[in-house]
Amino acid sequence: MTGDIKLLTAARMRALDERAIHEIGIPGVVLMEQAGRGAVRIIEEAGWLGSFDDEVLLFAGKGNNGGDAFVVARVLLLAGFRRVKVVLLATCDTIGGDAKVNLDAFIRLGGQVEELLSEACWQGLKPSLKIKKLLVDGLLGTGLNSNVRGLYATIIAAINQFSGPVLALDIPSGLNADSGLPLGDAVRATVTATFAFAKPGLFVYPGREYAGHIEIIDIGIPKSWADEEDGVRLLTTDFCRPLLPPSPKANGHKGRRGHLLSFAGGKGKAGAGLLAAGAALHCGCGLSTLALPTTVAAHLEGRNPALMLEALPESVDGCLMGLSAVALEALILGKTALAVGPGFGLNRRNSELLAALLSDCCLSMVLDADALTLLAATPEIMPKGRPHTILTPHPGEMARLLKCESRDIQNNRLACARELAVKWGVYVVLKGAGTVIAAPDGALSINFSGNFLLSTAGSGDILTGIIGSFLAQGLSPLAAAQSGVFLHGLIADHLLAAGQTHGVTAVELGRALPGTLSVLAGGLNG
Repeated sequence: MTGDIKLLTAARMRALDERAIHEIGIPGVVLMEQAGRGAVRIIEEAGWLGSFDDEVLLFAGKGNNGGDAFVVARVLLLAGFRRVKVVLLATCDTIGGDAKVNLDAFIRLGGQVEELLSEACWQGLKPSLKIKKLLVDGLLGTGLNSNVRGLYATIIAAINQFSGPVLALDIPSGLNADSGLPLGDAVRATVTATFAFAKPGLFVYPGREYAGHIEIIDIGIPKSWADEEDGVRLLTTDFCRPLLPPSPKANGHKGRRGHLLSFAGGKGKAGAGLLAAGAALHCGCGLSTLALPTTVAAHLEGRNPALMLEALPESVDGCLMGLSAVALEALILGKTALAVGPGFGLNRRNSELLAALLSDCCLSMVLDADALTLLAATPEIMPKGRPHTILTPHPGEMARLLKCESRDIQNNRLACARELAVKWGVYVVLKGAGTVIAAPDGALSINFSGNFLLSTAGSGDILTGIIGSFLAQGLSPLAAAQSGVFLHGLIADHLLAAGQTHGVTAVELGRALPGTLSVLAGGLNG
């Protein structure tokens, strides 16, 4: 997926359809024609139909999604495909508006339409699915807001057992266009041809698994209109590349490339600190200092020669001791950003240190792991409105922060990320497949990069180091979060493309970071 892509909710998309009709004067039937013809181009380019005798079955509902299917059926018929059939889950005389125009045109050309109104009729048709070359889903569009039931549910289940390609029109039937949740059940498409602008539900999991490959079809609505809408940003290479820090200059100096201070890596979790602070250097930060308990620091001396270590006072049991305001100020002096949390520890002194950093330090910071657990337990330590702070919770941590269950988070990732960002006045990176980024003003982004290789211990520590590094190099919190999340996912994409499917750890992710960053930044400065 390339380009600068905005994702629009179902309601906003309907508003733009109406605007195109009334402001520009493009009839709705023309918009529908463009949508259907774009879907046929996908069929042609995919090469799914090798013969004019290949059988195509299109499922149509009684709304505009069905109208799109009628256009596809007619255009295929005109192209010479002789065995094109539409199954309509309504009677022809109940179809109205633009959909009726296209239904009538298909019938006048000799197109075959079967009205499917009962389970008995379906049982008679179902065996024929085995000989079809292609199924086209035009059952239910983006307006669906209740669970799929009855005959619709039965047919969706049958489509999902089909062994050949399935093309969904605009959105897989049964999928919520905004949340990406299946409403009871949803079609699992090979390709989704989405019209004018993509919808958030196609990119938020589990919706992305149902959508398959996504193609955005231009139907004549100006792309500039999306910029006027409160849409969701899709993070792509084209969008994230300009956000990156500039490449080092020939006469540059490490002192001008940022200095990240990481409070990470306590007793038994020293690796988390090494991963985060090391990733910061791999991301171009000029200097990276890792602050951790004295005994842990002694054991880590020389493990990464490029890192600087700062030993923090500790008690006999290895827990942090208190830091005076003067000592903390001296520690922060000269740093340009902070990262706090990976392997940090959860005792009272850790909580006090985090509270002091939040209240007294004006540097941008990224909080992860233990820092988030401490925040969930003592939310009062978070000052109201701290827009230079980024929180990076996974769903479990997010649930603790919002005092709910993980399933509540996963069922509405966009809304939950926005709720916490607006409530606390911070940036929120809700990790997971299709990571969501929310800004204090409620603006949302969804990440398009990444795969299962990121599901490994320490992967989040690498992300913390990346974002912290970008903050230290002067990026705004939003740019650091967006570009950092995309780069993190891109590492996994590159490793997978190189054939690495098993045994990838966070160590390999860190090692691949410089090369991936170089590819992402390619051409940025010339």
